[in-house]
Amino acid sequence: MPIENTDLERRVLAHERILQMLIAHMTETEPKFLERLQDRFIKGYDLGSCEHDFVGTDEHAWQFIRRIVQIGTDQPAVPAAVTGTGPE
Repeated sequence: MPIENTDLERRVLAHERILQMLIAHMTETEPKFLERLQDRFIKGYDLGSCEHDFVGTDEHAWQFIRRIVQIGTDQPAVPAAVTGTGPE
């Protein structure tokens, strides 16, 4: 895979993690927010594609929201590299 693709993939994954943490924080103050996301993106969730490795946008949304729920329940430690409080 070309370097540009792996760099783009890492950036997209970083943005995904940031969004998940922000949404998890938002749901702490407004629990209905998560319900609205689930209503909008999870209803109609369908894996029925002819391709065996096909992942639809609805499935990606479902996985994204599922991770937000997990973040809200276990609150994993944020790596020191992200917080800037690592060993010097």
